[in-house]
Parts: sequence; structure tokens; C-alpha cells
Amino acid sequence: MKNIILTIFLALLPPGAAAQADVWVPLPDQGEKAQDSRVWPQARTVRQYTGRVTAVADGDTLRVTDNNGAKHKIRLAYIDAPELQQAHGQAARQALSAAVLAKTVDVEVFETDRYQREVAKVGINGRDVNLSQIQQGHAWHYVSIAKRRQNKTDYAAYAYAEAGARQQAAGLWRGKNAQAPWHFRRQAREKQNPNAGGAQQGWW
Repeated sequence: MKNIILTIFLALLPPGAAAQADVWVPLPDQGEKAQDSRVWPQARTVRQYTGRVTAVADGDTLRVTDNNGAKHKIRLAYIDAPELQQAHGQAARQALSAAVLAKTVDVEVFETDRYQREVAKVGINGRDVNLSQIQQGHAWHYVSIAKRRQNKTDYAAYAYAEAGARQQAAGLWRGKNAQAPWHFRRQAREKQNPNAGGAQQGWW
């Protein structure tokens, strides 16, 4: 089992990291790359704060009121949970709610997305909530963005977590042919506008 997890894990490592280990890694899937062609500015923590989680919208989006009373809408960085309309979407939301709702969290903000949400890492008692969603099988590692912006240590941890969740059939991985959220969103766009094809980009 460890060998299978390690194989998947190495396949998900950034090309540079694999080269240092003298391991060949296949090129990223071109379909996913085309779907997620938007570019983040270089990820960096622009601010940090502590606050209380007041609402959870889905498996990767929540609201926090900080210690100064300011309200924030947060998109968990480098993960992608199923949409609420997808299989396991409600379960992913419930898992995140159970972990953070009405609790005090530490927030590290990297960027603000097109929907004015803070793209951030959320921690509770020193635990990375973003990573936990992957470990428990409630989200994908958002590789198409993470491979360009996430620091190497976190990238490796998130990739390993997804490989372990897949191997253990945790959460969404219990079902066969789990559909990635970015594919679900693309199909929804194409239904709304059949002539758009893959031209519309940028879902966060």
C-alpha cells in the first residue's frame, strides 16, 4: 500500500522536485491545464489575522469575522471541493462545518480572487484545515494552480494527502469515477452557453 501511495505522490510532485530525486514525472494533463489557465500572482502571505468562523458555504468556502469585527469571505487555497450539486458536495460542506464552524481560526491570506474572496490557508489549533479536507477525502489538491504557486513543502504534503485518501477510498473516493469540480463547472458553463466551448476561464 505504501508503495502505491508513494508512486502516486511522486507523480504529483512539481517537475523540479522530481528532477532532484532523479524521478521521471509525466507532463500535466493538458485538458486540466487548459481549463485552469488563469494565473495567480506569486503566492505570498499578504496579511494574517485571527477570527471566528460564522458560516460555511461549501467544502472550500467560509466566512470569518476577525477580532476587530471585520467580516471576510474566504476561499481555501490550493484545494477544490465538490460543488454542492455534485456527489459528495453536501458531505464536504458538512465536514468543513464540523471542523471550523463557530471556532477560532488563524487565517493566512495569499490573494483576493475575482469574486472578492480571500484565497487563504486556514488553521485551527495549529492544524491546516485546507490539508485536512484533502486528507479526509473531501477535496482535491488543486494541482493546476498549486504547481505554480504553492510552496514546495505544502505542495508535497497536499499531494501525499490526496494519494493517501485515494488509496484508502476516503470520502468522495468511495464512489467510482469521482468527477473533479473543475470538470463539473466546465460542463455547467457549456450547458448554459453551448457555443462558449472552453473559452470561459477563471473559476474560484
